[in-house]
Amino acid sequence: MAELNLPANSKIVPGKNYRDTPAAEMRTIKVYRWDPDSNSDPNAATKNTANLPRLDTYEIDVAASGPMVLDMLFHIKNKIDSTLTFRRSCREGVCGSCAMNIDGVNTLACTKSAADIRGDIKIYPLPHMSVVKDLVVDMDNFYAQYAEVQPWL
Repeated sequence: MAELNLPANSKIVPGKNYRDTPAAEMRTIKVYRWDPDSNSDPNAATKNTANLPRLDTYEIDVAASGPMVLDMLFHIKNKIDSTLTFRRSCREGVCGSCAMNIDGVNTLACTKSAADIRGDIKIYPLPHMSVVKDLVVDMDNFYAQYAEVQPWL
């Protein structure tokens, strides 16, 4: 299993549950959520869980979303929870901006088929990078390393 760089003295707590319009084929997606700018979560059960990373659960209509995990994230953002934050760009598996940890494997959300995942789909940010917000990670170190090898790429 992947290790995440969590905020100091924190653990992932259960989050909110969202349900799409009931349909013939529903799929459960669990998404890592964390917003460092929020001082407290008004919906937190106790003050101890305020501003801790959480795992929100979304039940979505498979037919309404699309076959890839990125399509499902778009469906969640557009139809269920507009506050979800993630990176995406080309949707062709070229740029790598939608890289995240899906079902325990670092992969691209645009090329990962939801049909290949058994059970709940668990989505986390890349484990070796600092989290900026939700599924967005800090890319500064990556770009610094890229600049060092740029003449050879």
